[in-house]
Amino acid sequence: MFKSKLLGKILIGIGLVAALSACETTQNGGNRRKVQLDDSVVTAKVKEALAKDPTLQKYDIQVQTVSGKVVLRGRVDSINDVYRAAEVVNRVEGVQFLLNDLSEK
Repeated sequence: MFKSKLLGKILIGIGLVAALSACETTQNGGNRRKVQLDDSVVTAKVKEALAKDPTLQKYDIQVQTVSGKVVLRGRVDSINDVYRAAEVVNRVEGVQFLLNDLSEK
């Protein structure tokens, strides 16, 4: 009888440990995930950032976003402007990947 009570307590303890560790994993996994913004919101934020930049605001840069992946298309005056656009866009919240398809005129 003593052995069966002890075995029961051990099994309950193991069950509690397993349940608590599963909860902890779920909570930590949720904290590590980035919040994914709607693509239209990301596109608007990218366009706004490009429009606010004194170097880039003069260009007609097309922005397309699919699942957080941003594509820039258009023509700029120099390779430095291509790099500048990448710097600006990569700072925008919600941009998970950038394909910079800008080219020099």
